[in-house]
Amino acid sequence: MNMYIYNSDVGRFEIRWIGHKRYELWIKEELLGSYDSAENAAEDVANFNTDYIEWDRFRNKLETFPTSLNEWAEIKEEISGKS
Repeated sequence: MNMYIYNSDVGRFEIRWIGHKRYELWIKEELLGSYDSAENAAEDVANFNTDYIEWDRFRNKLETFPTSLNEWAEIKEEISGKS
């Protein structure tokens, strides 16, 4: 299972893999959207198009923010199988 994290000025964004080519974008305990790729979720954050007003209001104001998924921290969790 892969998860991507970006610590922003307004909180920690998480892109979580939920199965079969689906990802969700979260901040704190709020679900912001469901996507067919982690890249699309990261693109919404980069474009300040998350519907999370605390973040989206920074459009054209922040100098540093992740412009692509490559700038997010990737967390890989291994799911243990049966022996």
